[in-house]
Amino acid sequence: MTPGQLLNGTARRSRPDRRATILAAATAAFSADGYHATKLSRIAEATGISTPALYRHFANKSELLAAVTCDMALRIAGVLESVPPRPDDPRGELAELIEGYVADVLNHRDNADLFRWEATSLTAEDRRYVRDIRLTGHRRVRALLQTLRPDLSRLDADVLTDAVFAVASSPASHRITMPRKTIVALMRDAALTVAEVDLPPEGPDTASTGLSPAGRRESVLAAAVGLFADRGFHEVTVEDIGTASGLPPSGVYRHFPSKQAIVAAALERASGRVTAAIADGLAQAGSATAAVSSLARSYGRLCADDRAIITVYRRCFGALEPQERTALRRQQRANIDEWSTWLLAARPELSSAAARFLVHAALDTTGDLTGAPHPCGAARAAAVADAVLLRTAAPA
Repeated sequence: MTPGQLLNGTARRSRPDRRATILAAATAAFSADGYHATKLSRIAEATGISTPALYRHFANKSELLAAVTCDMALRIAGVLESVPPRPDDPRGELAELIEGYVADVLNHRDNADLFRWEATSLTAEDRRYVRDIRLTGHRRVRALLQTLRPDLSRLDADVLTDAVFAVASSPASHRITMPRKTIVALMRDAALTVAEVDLPPEGPDTASTGLSPAGRRESVLAAAVGLFADRGFHEVTVEDIGTASGLPPSGVYRHFPSKQAIVAAALERASGRVTAAIADGLAQAGSATAAVSSLARSYGRLCADDRAIITVYRRCFGALEPQERTALRRQQRANIDEWSTWLLAARPELSSAAARFLVHAALDTTGDLTGAPHPCGAARAAAVADAVLLRTAAPA
């Protein structure tokens, strides 16, 4: 069955209200617990039907995830398509597109990041289908940027378009509150600020190309991080990790009691590096404003130099046990507090909540750009983050 058949109902016909109820329950479950941890029986119970009845609408959980992500992509596409073209006012059109996109993120804040985190759980066909839908919006924003800035190269326009969407999507990564109109205006202005960034020349790729760890435990951890980043936690087996590190499964188990223990160690390692990047950035600054820029550069280098561990840090959170999630969240909040403290010192006109919104936007955008399909190194990602933090107008 193709994704198109899922959406138009030619393969499985069900009452629109029942289908919508099932998809809403599945979206909530996948977003809360992750695709792999969610049981179809839970979705059926939330829908008010039996599990066998659920199978009359969707053949399996994979088909249900495809329908959820396709519907989400089509919903976002519809939001963007509802904004009329403005040939005489491309900046106004871009602003309205961003406002509509941010508003949709806020309407679905609990699940707006679902495709990002669960894309590896989709089949290759479904993944392509959803990406093709999303590309329509990307191309429209890129065309507007090229109209506004005809000097932009195609690659620079792609990078800035990725940045615009990353900023606009960032409220989904946290639960900080402000009045809705304030959030929309702040994220719109941050995204428009990003669209005006003059990207520095791309420097050499600084990703690690040196020697690999010699210790067996470190070799296992390094191999696992690379596999988790490429394929996702649940798609990797202990056998895969052993093969990549030159060990039999029993050799892996001598160092880690389970695959879950490996990802917990990886996330602890990543969290430590993020914290260390803050110390490195502050050590090179002599004022609050310089500290903000230095933090952006330091985090950009971390994301560009070790893309795999940052990808795992951002995407494998759901694989942790509850107590491990609590500890990691605590450290993440401490890091956000440190960034926002320096941003508020540099920009006292910002509210505490607005500063935190901008910090999350800067961090999310840096991570997205350094791991995006369009190559972006540390200096470029840092330039975008710096603009988000220091050049976005304070909310009125």
